[in-house]
Amino acid sequence: MPYLDAEQARRVYDRIGRLQDTQRIYEGRAVAELVAAGRFPEAHAVLEVGCGTGALAARLLERELPPDARYLGVDLSPRMGAIARRRVAQFGSRAEIRIADAAESLPAEDCWADRVVSTYVLDLLSPTRAAALLAESARALAPGGLLCLASLTAGRGGAARLLAAAWTRLWALRPQVVGGCRPSDMLPLLGDPEWRVESAQVVTTLGIATQVVIARRAG
Repeated sequence: MPYLDAEQARRVYDRIGRLQDTQRIYEGRAVAELVAAGRFPEAHAVLEVGCGTGALAARLLERELPPDARYLGVDLSPRMGAIARRRVAQFGSRAEIRIADAAESLPAEDCWADRVVSTYVLDLLSPTRAAALLAESARALAPGGLLCLASLTAGRGGAARLLAAAWTRLWALRPQVVGGCRPSDMLPLLGDPEWRVESAQVVTTLGIATQVVIARRAG
């Protein structure tokens, strides 16, 4: 399968840069559902895997998180990281951005976070790398903490299903054109007893379907 490896993904997202923000047109409603379900006003340490341009980080720090909450964003792309740092600079020491391959190792101590959030990242990864990322997320998440995920998925209606099928065919031919992402289902990845899925829904905007999942770390 044409999954991008870490270096290929880094090059793609270094090239995309600020253009990633244009995806809000179809991501916005799904991300809003994730923020509402993730109960971020109760959080005190948030780890975002694949922070991109820092748009979600700024939203959480400005509107959702309590004043004492800390935020750590991790991204594979140095260009994305630089954009995100500028975006969260206003929050001072509350926010930090680091460059790392999250599927290899997250730069956070064990049980550091009470929320791990990742939007439109698992749909980029091979099943092996996705499983590795979730294992690292479990390590960094405190018992009882929430894993908050959003990912492209197959649509439920006719038009959404047709669009997802076309997207998958394009991904199979030229994965870089769609940022390496393809519609997928996250629930099989969360079958480990370490996770308890609390909610799962599909949000569709402009025919593009997003799966939003909240899972609690057991233990």
